Amino acid sequence: MKLFADSLPFYKANFHCHTTGSDGKLDPESAVAFYQEAGYEILSITDHRAVTEILTDRLLLIPGIEIDYMLPGQSVHILGLGMKKEIGSLWDPSGTPQEGIDLIRDLGGLAVLAHPAWSLNTPALIGSFTGLSGVEIWNSVSTLPLNGDRADSSSLLDVTWASGGPLLPVYANDDSHPYKDEAGVAATMVQAEELTLPAVMNALAAGRFYATTGPEIRQIENRDNQEIIVRCSPAECVIFYSDAPWAAGRAVIRHGMTECRYRIQQFDRFVRVEIRDAAGRKAWSPPMKVEAPVLP
Repeated sequence: MKLFADSLPFYKANFHCHTTGSDGKLDPESAVAFYQEAGYEILSITDHRAVTEILTDRLLLIPGIEIDYMLPGQSVHILGLGMKKEIGSLWDPSGTPQEGIDLIRDLGGLAVLAHPAWSLNTPALIGSFTGLSGVEIWNSVSTLPLNGDRADSSSLLDVTWASGGPLLPVYANDDSHPYKDEAGVAATMVQAEELTLPAVMNALAAGRFYATTGPEIRQIENRDNQEIIVRCSPAECVIFYSDAPWAAGRAVIRHGMTECRYRIQQFDRFVRVEIRDAAGRKAWSPPMKVEAPVLP
């Protein structure tokens, strides 16, 4: 089974940024111009608690919003992408995160959990949610020099998935606010039939995307639940993480490799792929459910 189609294009997207519509430095037009000039083809402006509307032909805009909740010891931030109706007064900030997820879905959107490591979310909380369409594995603003170093949520998500939480597709987003070191760092690469709102939303709902700060994932194939085959841009290290603390052959280190293989272990129930290039940049696949291989 192949994760991606062999012939469809990938489009470069950022699904999390802020403008003067909430607490971002740039106005909406300038934010759109920044991302278009940086080579992005899709953008969602996700201002806090409000949908910022703008007409542009620079790139494809996905309607978005970020809603938030405070819980004891942690916060919960949820992106709403592609809603067909205005959320407006329908959202109750005194409600629960699950109610927010349900509302986004009821309005025709996709709900994405934002920066869970930065938010100090627990595996138990993440695993309790139903209806999420994805989660940020990387959030650029949540790292140095702006905001400590909790940009990478991969280890937290591994624990969540190993504990039985739903295997969610992963996003890499900038969460741009000051538009300095964080902006233009991350991308969610979406494989869609065409660059239109319906096609991109269908691709997101189907999980046809991966997260990256540089490397390209060109194909991932689960061959008969025996091995995972990855094809990518030149990499220095490919790691096959699973729900097992240790697995033979998990990390492959080789200069400039563009293909890598991992034999699925008897104890693996999911596998995700992390790719690192010579500059230290990373790409992340979604976690893929696997079955125990049949022993000869």
